Amino acid sequence: MRLIFVAFVSSFLLACSVTSGSFTPATNFTYPNSVVTPLGHVHVTAKEGTFLITPTLTKDKILKLLNDALGQRQGADMIVNYSVNTTYTIYPFFYTTQELNLDGTAVKMDVGNKELLEKSAYK
Repeated sequence: MRLIFVAFVSSFLLACSVTSGSFTPATNFTYPNSVVTPLGHVHVTAKEGTFLITPTLTKDKILKLLNDALGQRQGADMIVNYSVNTTYTIYPFFYTTQELNLDGTAVKMDVGNKELLEKSAYK
């Protein structure tokens, strides 16, 4: 009886996790005559859990992560060289969590403040 109780309680502690991610090196467009200044590293995490249905990764969730990351550095215009890692953890009795982690560099872009190359010698 004691063994059955221990097996039942330990089944609540078991979980299976799967992590996947992507790195995006060229994330935003910058104007040729802009000065891009790094402001520092940003990290944002969001977690969601549901019963029976696995949470899905949507564009809105990624955009919210990017906006939250921009809010970490005052004056940031965009996030560059960022990675988004998604971890799904499945617990017994059909409960699944989704954890999103975004790591990147916040930058400020000053448009029109950089000298372009000399005009072409070809006329």
